[in-house]
Formats: sequence, structure tokens, C-alpha cells
Amino acid sequence: MKKIKMTLDPKSLQAAIKEVEQYKKDFEKKVNYALHLIVEKGVEIAKELVPVDFGDLRESIEGRVENNKGYVYTTMYYAPFVEFGFGVVGARNPHPEISINYDVNNHGDDGWIYFDNKRCEFRWSKGQPSKPFMWNTARQLEEIKNDIVKEVFNK
Repeated sequence: MKKIKMTLDPKSLQAAIKEVEQYKKDFEKKVNYALHLIVEKGVEIAKELVPVDFGDLRESIEGRVENNKGYVYTTMYYAPFVEFGFGVVGARNPHPEISINYDVNNHGDDGWIYFDNKRCEFRWSKGQPSKPFMWNTARQLEEIKNDIVKEVFNK
């Protein structure tokens, strides 16, 4: 906490106002810096928590700061299927927080056959359990964000 000393004369008051304005600028810079650090850490955590894949999902994780808000996100089209799961397997192993309709086509335990473009072969599936890597990233950031902020403001 910064202390500003002044007396009740115009010159001292002007000096105090300048100090307050400078403190405000420094404060805003520190908030912005802390937010960038939190987002960077979020990207790092999310990449660590991605379930094993061909690397596409991991590489698609990005972060940005916009309008004093931080975002950690993925641009990979199949990320929601990993995060939330799908099919009857997903219904039996759902996301810890968000409820969805897992078996939208009512395949049930019979599952379905699909063509896997990466492997160039037909495959069978009953779905996939939820692997909430982004949700877990948010939980971990909740635990460490205050430490990051304290570190930035104590410099």
C-alpha cells in the first residue's frame, strides 16, 4: 500500500494528485501484466492436461487478453468431444460440471461405425468419456491466480 503525504496547500495537493495518477497507471500496468501471466500459465496447464492425441489439440490451445479479461481456449473442432465426451460411454462418464445429451443419435451400446481419416480405416465406437482438460485448467488457475497477482504486486 502506497502512502502519499501532503499538506493543505496548492503545491502539495498538485504533487499528491500527480502521485495518485502515477500510482493508478502503475497499478493498471501490474493488473495487465498479472493477467497476461495467468493466461500464459493457463495455456501451459491446458497443454499439459490434454489427453494423449496426435498433437493437434495440444497445439491448438491459445491464450489472449482482451478488455481486461483473459481467455484460454482451443480452436480445434473436436475439443468439445474430448472435454465433454460423447455416446453412451460419455453418458456413463460425464463432465463433472456440465450436463449434455451424450447419445444424440440413440446408438446406445450398439455404437456406430465411422471412417477415421487419420488412420484411413473404418472404426467402431460407443463414444468416449469426458476428459475435462479445460475445466481442470480453470480449477488449477483458481488455485494459483492469487499467488501470481501477489508476486506481481510485491515487485
